[in-house]
Amino acid sequence: MHKLRDWSHFLRDMVKLTGQMMALAWRALPLCFVIQLGLELLQGGIPLASAWLSKGIFDALGQGLHGQPFARLLPTLIFLLATQTVVFVLGQTIAPLNRFVSSELDRGLTLQIRETLFRKISGLVGISYFEDPEFYNKMELASSRAQFAPSQALQILGTLIQQGMTLLSFVGTLLAFNPLLALSISIAILPEIIVQLKFSRQRFGIAMLNSPRARRASYYGRLLSWTMFAKELRLFNLGEYFLRKFLDMTREIQHNEREQQKRELRWQGGLTLLGSLVSSAAFVVVISSAFSGRISLGDVVLYTSAVSSVQSALSILINTMAHTNDSVLFFRLYTDILKLEQPLAISTQTQPVPPLSKGITLRNISFRYSEQHPWILQNVNLFLPAGKCLALVGLNGAGKTTLVKLLTRLYDPTEGEILWDGIDIRTFDPQGFRYHLSTIFQDFARYELTAHENIALGGIEQIEATDKIEQAALKAGIHERIKALPDGYQTILSRWMAEEKKAGADLSGGEWQKLALARMLMRESDFLILDEPSAALDAQAEHELYCHFREMMRDRTSLLITHRFSTIRMADSIAVIEQGQISEYGTHDELLALSGTYAQLYTTQAEKYSLHGAPSPEPKSREREKRTETETTERERVNANRKPASPGDAQRANSLQ
Repeated sequence: MHKLRDWSHFLRDMVKLTGQMMALAWRALPLCFVIQLGLELLQGGIPLASAWLSKGIFDALGQGLHGQPFARLLPTLIFLLATQTVVFVLGQTIAPLNRFVSSELDRGLTLQIRETLFRKISGLVGISYFEDPEFYNKMELASSRAQFAPSQALQILGTLIQQGMTLLSFVGTLLAFNPLLALSISIAILPEIIVQLKFSRQRFGIAMLNSPRARRASYYGRLLSWTMFAKELRLFNLGEYFLRKFLDMTREIQHNEREQQKRELRWQGGLTLLGSLVSSAAFVVVISSAFSGRISLGDVVLYTSAVSSVQSALSILINTMAHTNDSVLFFRLYTDILKLEQPLAISTQTQPVPPLSKGITLRNISFRYSEQHPWILQNVNLFLPAGKCLALVGLNGAGKTTLVKLLTRLYDPTEGEILWDGIDIRTFDPQGFRYHLSTIFQDFARYELTAHENIALGGIEQIEATDKIEQAALKAGIHERIKALPDGYQTILSRWMAEEKKAGADLSGGEWQKLALARMLMRESDFLILDEPSAALDAQAEHELYCHFREMMRDRTSLLITHRFSTIRMADSIAVIEQGQISEYGTHDELLALSGTYAQLYTTQAEKYSLHGAPSPEPKSREREKRTETETTERERVNANRKPASPGDAQRANSLQ
């Protein structure tokens, strides 16, 4: 009973999803859809027409052998042979035309499915799905396999029409000749139905099993062949290691596929033997009927053709059902992704984002990825005054980048709220809210596009504003380097993505970082977030960048995350985050006076400056030392609750370097 219910659900799902695939094909290219169905109908009628014409020809020949004058048979033979020729030519013409129409439909469907899929994926306002490996497995199979499902379903529908017509017509012929024979042939095919559908599910299971392995094999292939890995690959002699990894993973994939094909081969051999026995028995029945004089020579041709055609049609129909199941299973991955809910709660009545005039408040913020994960942030309370710069300091893994993800609303806090001038940011449209932010992450993107595009992506609506793009490059200190490239701003920043006869170029780590800063500067936003903005820069470039920072952050709300205290001292206030909590808050001098974690970190870095003969970071101007009443209150509250510095702080401070 349980298995019967499973089969019922399976058939219902298959019919439903096949209908969705048909509807998608109709919406994509309705004319091709109709033409292909018409061609499939024509192809389905050709075998029956050919069989009946052959019967007529052989009957005429039989009459001639029995004394019928050839002159009387000639017109009939000429008509039958001419018609047979027309049917043959029609069959040969329809096949390539059908392939062309099918390919055209494939192209249209592939474009539509990929557009819909990538539009859905790019429209997800949060990033939680992208940190789930199971989502990547589904997305990879959906993008690589599901795109062909609707066109395959249409071909399958055409095959069903073709073979269904063939089956019905020839089964009718066999029923008229010998009902028991027709029934025996039909029943003998049942084992193949069960086996093929079972194999279909197994093939899908193998595809899901191999998906993460295929992704890893692809990654190892990139390690062996991409420019960005070429230097270390050779310096550390890693070629053989990654090649072995690639081969091991590929062999594992092939082993899984091979074992599945072996299982299918063993069963297929038995099913073929069964079909051959049934076919042979049917031929014996037909031939014995001819010898007994019950049927003519033409009937022998017709009935033997009918037996072969019924078996062939049934076998094709069963394989078609199995491939329909394959297509349905992969298409379901596509529909599952389309049905994904937004990872963030989006208000149905969003309100416009006002210009930031008071500040950003983090109230009782706690965050973890799920109930099974530990807390990353706990009870964080912080205020970023409008027009001021706050530096966030902490050891690696303290929760700094997670805090940035919450401020940019890539995630929502598990508990607490983030207020923009007193308004919960969850009431804003996420895209509209992010327009008021400019962010550079430590792991910023390196787009293998032109230098012009790399900068313009920070304000895509101004992609044609060449002057603004160059101005952003000037502020970031990358303009002269771009001008020196082979095609200036139109140079593709990639060796292997470059167009034919056009040289691509690559940049150093520091130059890529400047490019990312230029991209950030394309947007006149209310809130700047800089996560390790100078990590890849040399001392001179860092000094130039700091000058730009001072200008860039003037009267703008900004959050600065860095390990370099020469940069930290540019901030109006400093917050120290430890183990997901704010432990210290104040100005540079106030935090030094506390002799806590900040003082330990600063002292350790200052000693390294002195050791290398470099000057200590210059003191902050009096203007930058002015504190608002709100900042003072926040500082007193945090520092009153802070833990005293432990003896291990100095040791932990070294990890900041």
